[in-house]
Amino acid sequence: MLLYWFGAMVVMDKSILRAVVTDQRAFIRTEKKEVPREIVQRLSLVSPSIAHLIKGVRRCGKSTACRQFVEKEFGDDFWFVNFDDERLARFEIDDFQKLVEVLNEEFGPKKAFFLDEIQNVPKWELFINRILREGFFVLITGSNADLLSREMGTHLTGRHIDFELYPFSFREYLLAKGKTIEAPPWNTEKQSQLRKEFAHYLYEGGMPERVMTQNPQSILDIPSDVIQKDIVKRYSIRKPGELKNVVQFLIANAGNEITYPQLAVGANLKSPLTAQKFTQYAEETYLIFLVNRFEPKLKMREKNPKKVYCIDNGLAYLMNPSLSENKGRLLENLVAVELKRKQKKIFYYVNKNRTKTDFVVQEDQKIRQAIQVCYDPSNPKTTEREEKALLQTLQELKLKKGIILTNDVENEKTIQGKTIAYVPVWKWLLSNNKGE
Repeated sequence: MLLYWFGAMVVMDKSILRAVVTDQRAFIRTEKKEVPREIVQRLSLVSPSIAHLIKGVRRCGKSTACRQFVEKEFGDDFWFVNFDDERLARFEIDDFQKLVEVLNEEFGPKKAFFLDEIQNVPKWELFINRILREGFFVLITGSNADLLSREMGTHLTGRHIDFELYPFSFREYLLAKGKTIEAPPWNTEKQSQLRKEFAHYLYEGGMPERVMTQNPQSILDIPSDVIQKDIVKRYSIRKPGELKNVVQFLIANAGNEITYPQLAVGANLKSPLTAQKFTQYAEETYLIFLVNRFEPKLKMREKNPKKVYCIDNGLAYLMNPSLSENKGRLLENLVAVELKRKQKKIFYYVNKNRTKTDFVVQEDQKIRQAIQVCYDPSNPKTTEREEKALLQTLQELKLKKGIILTNDVENEKTIQGKTIAYVPVWKWLLSNNKGE
């Protein structure tokens, strides 16, 4: 590799950049089986002066989704650079001008610029500001929500729009398996097929590589990749083993309530503050997300235990195979991810009688929906417990209808003037998820 040192500065030779951009261009132009991502329909050519930022966990398909979009809108009229390439490990902001020159020389002028995993380059936002002023349509991906948002907010206030990409939805999963998706109602045979595929989806999750290759081992290294590339190096973690313990504990406890003192004990840490910091890093890099207990007073939300969810059921199950014995937690995790995918603002709810509802959805500063998750409510005691908790929530929040999402039970009841709809999760996933 041709690198030159002038004092403390490293200068990257154009031959390296030329090799990188030509190799990467050839790779993304290679035809391969892929699934049309739903997020592509949400992206739009808002303005050439607005940067589009796609955030999500590593290997959830950000690059593919962005390429699908730029090809749809620009055909071949775009430049592409992936900064998650070891040959660009020493790339600095001063190298951007040279990069633009190489791209021009190799491919000619283009209208759009697609930059993958750009958070690897210090001060990248200054370059984005420049190319926006020059009239490029800019599409960016990254794997660290806080870092990207902080830097975009500092130098690109009002000049960017953010999107979050999640692993395959159930609809995308079906497409990956070559299944046609028809509008309901479905006949008996089709319902049987959908139930069968959902039973796999519950455990496999939606990480594209896992689904497309049918190789569970293909995603085992994702947490360690995130820990090493997106957390340890960036935040100079002195004890990566402790960080790994925290991440494993969080993923293994998907669907459970956690407190930072409890987490510190479970991960063998000395300080709850360290547990909180490491949890924040895991959330910023999209391995997990936290759901607060609903409280009318904002300051109270941080004092209560939080519920933790893993970004993908396949990861959660691989990290904690005992979840096969607790299908309710897997089902709840799946529902939580779907609500996040649908950009819902969610909380869990504790009633005055201390019973709980898994999710309440807030819209326009008001709770509009209450959702309970129960894998198999066929047991009368289970049914009574779930309905009692949900009814109490509906009464306290003045809602007319609640949903109990199940593995395969479908029913509707009117109790105490409130409607409770039992809906199979697989049907809910293929609907508009409005809960009406």
